Amino acid sequence: MSPNLRRLWRSEKTETASVDSDVAPASDAATVKSATKNIGLFSATAMGVSLMVGSGIFSTPASVLRLVGSPAMTLILWGLGAIISYGGATAFIELGLMYRKNGGTMRFLAHGFPRPKVMLGYLFAWVMIMCIRPGAIAANGPVIGKYWLYAAGASHTDGWQARGVGFGCITFVTAINILSAKWSLRLINLLTVVKIIVLLIIVISGIVAAAGGIDVERNDNWSRGFSGTSKDAHSYASALTKVFWAYDGFTNLVYSLGELRKPERNLPWSIGGSVVIVGFLYIMANVAFFFVVPLDVAINSEEILAAEFTYRVFGHNVGRIALPVFIGLSVLGAICAQTYGVSRLLDSANEVGFVP
Repeated sequence: MSPNLRRLWRSEKTETASVDSDVAPASDAATVKSATKNIGLFSATAMGVSLMVGSGIFSTPASVLRLVGSPAMTLILWGLGAIISYGGATAFIELGLMYRKNGGTMRFLAHGFPRPKVMLGYLFAWVMIMCIRPGAIAANGPVIGKYWLYAAGASHTDGWQARGVGFGCITFVTAINILSAKWSLRLINLLTVVKIIVLLIIVISGIVAAAGGIDVERNDNWSRGFSGTSKDAHSYASALTKVFWAYDGFTNLVYSLGELRKPERNLPWSIGGSVVIVGFLYIMANVAFFFVVPLDVAINSEEILAAEFTYRVFGHNVGRIALPVFIGLSVLGAICAQTYGVSRLLDSANEVGFVP
């Protein structure tokens, strides 16, 4: 490792003033690019919300219900997931305020574990850049194709047709990120607004249906309390894994901290706010789902619980056509957020000499 790189990643010996300078020493300042401050509070919050809300909330509640046995316990697990995720968010807020440059977890690990030769930061950067993010983006692409082909009435919604649609979407998002950071953020913001509107429509329509404003079949999902709740610890572990997966993504902003305006104000509000917003929407969406869909139908609906809900509330066309389109847009928004974050990590890894 070169002397410059070793100095670049030397742990700070002083308090906040030194920590704010991050890993680059003054002697290397001329070689470090200054990031343009493109990200305000709204875009920062959207970075987390957009990655958290993909397709999970539309499909995961049914599998969580099947594992734990009752809607009441399901709701507790979603609330527990929000609380624990918020705890994780506070840790990343603290670290982000200490190291205010692009790179996020790569920099946190390099400072926290500088020996042997910042290996953890180096390994994290390579694994995230080469495996984790590309794999997640590649997995999400065909999901968009699956939902959009279903909405179009295609006889086959998987295989190469879905992969082709996914490839086109990933290529489009990549091109936008290459051409303009501002337009990338605008696309993330737009798709985040779409996600929130869709979930609010589900929440409000479920409450209206429960109040008798929409004619749906009545059920005893909430009046039954904890009847039928599972006592199997393995089931709860599996259910929590699915819940935490649905909350994953609130850390996405830390990879582009160098572009965040007024981080001392915007970072806590955006990362903490994204968890609060998503936690509220997830819990209320579950309430709405189980107000409308009977327990036995919900348990057996697997990945189409949201479609079952919209079919019962709005009719065939919304459940068959509109909802899959919006779920596809939701997954597209997650890909946008993933691509923006990993591109900043790649740039930071190049800056410190981890990649060519």
